[in-house]
Amino acid sequence: MRLVISDDHRLLLEAMATSLARHGFIIEAATTTPADAVRAVALHDPDLLLSDVSFPQGSGLDAAREVVEHHRRTKVVLVTGMDTLEPLIEALEIGVSGYTRKDQRIEGIASVLETAARGEIAIDQGLLRRLTRRGQAEPAGPRSPLDFLTPREKHVLALLIDGMSTSEIVRAIGVSHSTARTHVQSILSKLGVHSRLQAVALLSDEIAQGLLDNARTSAPNTTSPVGTG
Repeated sequence: MRLVISDDHRLLLEAMATSLARHGFIIEAATTTPADAVRAVALHDPDLLLSDVSFPQGSGLDAAREVVEHHRRTKVVLVTGMDTLEPLIEALEIGVSGYTRKDQRIEGIASVLETAARGEIAIDQGLLRRLTRRGQAEPAGPRSPLDFLTPREKHVLALLIDGMSTSEIVRAIGVSHSTARTHVQSILSKLGVHSRLQAVALLSDEIAQGLLDNARTSAPNTTSPVGTG
């Protein structure tokens, strides 16, 4: 897998690049600013961008937004040394493929990158649990990770609640099997659960019924080409 890395700490950047190369990643570029990271993605068209969140100038979130919007083939994984939840909330809204802590063994970061490269979503479960607890304690703020599902993901979740299989979801919304699996994986990651059954069990009857009603009356456009989701 081809990779662009970005971190303002040059020694850490070089060490991470060396370690990930040993894990089989091809390092196309190692940059120290978000702007350089976006330029490197445009130049090399890598499979993945791995970027820190915080920089002295600019933000990894800004780079993530640019790549997600304009270089859709490249999956974005953000790493952070902070415990604050606001960057995670913004990353979820942007639609990154991975968000994890940088104070872990390189094997953990490599695993997140591999998950993202497969088209799945890898979000730090500890931060997601904290976000859920904060949403429950602060009604005026985000109520739960459910608020960060896209309209398409809410529609897919409604179909899961209705008992549809992946094949049935494919036919219902007109996407490929791989795109349907990616939607399901993203839903599970954002809800902080590991299975479809847990996702459905997490929701109250009122929320589940509301999702079903909304999906039946205002389903997203299903005429997009297969595979675009």
